[in-house]
Amino acid sequence: MKGRDALREILTSGLAVEPGASEASPKRATSGAIKAMNLGLQRLSKDAEEARQLRAQLDQVERVVELDADLIDASIVADRIADAADPDFTQLRASVAEHGQQVPILVRPHPEAPGRYQAAYGHRRLRAAAELGRPVRAIVRALSDRELVIAQGKENNERRDLSFIERALFAASLEERRFDRPTIQAALGVDAPELSRLLSVAGAVSADLIRAIGPAPKVGRPRWLALVELLSQDGAVRRVQGVLASEEFRRAGSDQRFSLVLSGLQAKAAPARSETLRLRGGQTVARIERTGRILRLTSDLPAFQAFLEARLPDLIREFETGRPGDETAPDAARRR
Repeated sequence: MKGRDALREILTSGLAVEPGASEASPKRATSGAIKAMNLGLQRLSKDAEEARQLRAQLDQVERVVELDADLIDASIVADRIADAADPDFTQLRASVAEHGQQVPILVRPHPEAPGRYQAAYGHRRLRAAAELGRPVRAIVRALSDRELVIAQGKENNERRDLSFIERALFAASLEERRFDRPTIQAALGVDAPELSRLLSVAGAVSADLIRAIGPAPKVGRPRWLALVELLSQDGAVRRVQGVLASEEFRRAGSDQRFSLVLSGLQAKAAPARSETLRLRGGQTVARIERTGRILRLTSDLPAFQAFLEARLPDLIREFETGRPGDETAPDAARRR
């Protein structure tokens, strides 16, 4: 305002020579007016520069905006294991429904899909908003892939809500995407030895088994390392499959599912019982092996193999019609 006032004063001031003034007076007045005008223009230029800097500062200030949750995709690297029975998410969803979303998520403009966004962190808040049909409060920031995963990892470290196995899978996913070790360490906030342990566990336990167990939030590094050692034993895969197929496992929570798998591997397998089947002349035709509830019959005699294959359909029909309680059994009446 001062610059504009000075310029207005210059333009409206009387530059005419007052009566009685000498011929030199107009020159001095004109010279003074020019100096004043230059000063006013300098002030205007300074004000304009300050305004430009202020606008630049305001542009750099991150504002929280509301975005349609359907326009936001997940991060390039998953950091959580989906668990349908996640009590923490249930509580978060209820809190958002009652009080609204208190903490904004961080997103970046999608690098490949104009008009869409990609989440760096806040995936559960995003999911809660989507399920409630609400817009999500977010900070939009231009991020490279490296900046995105570091921001994602640091947020999780500060909130301390990723389990050990989730951090191990996060590290493995980052390595699979060819991020260098320093970037992975920065994202997880760990040193080189701890990163090696995380990667070793993620590499030794199959992704299917990890998904079956879930995030196991109360299970730390020592027990996961113990599981890795047990998985290297003979027969471990078979025993794990037996645990996963049990009704107890399906009904259990994530931490308990881990304990069931660990206990199943720690328990000694029942000793196998075997029997050799021979002809009257002593020739071996087959061997039967029983392990728990499993029965195996093996034979290396081609003639017996062919005989057994031909007889199997009749044996199955005989089994079906001869089971106790089957009213169609031909001798059911006689047994009564």
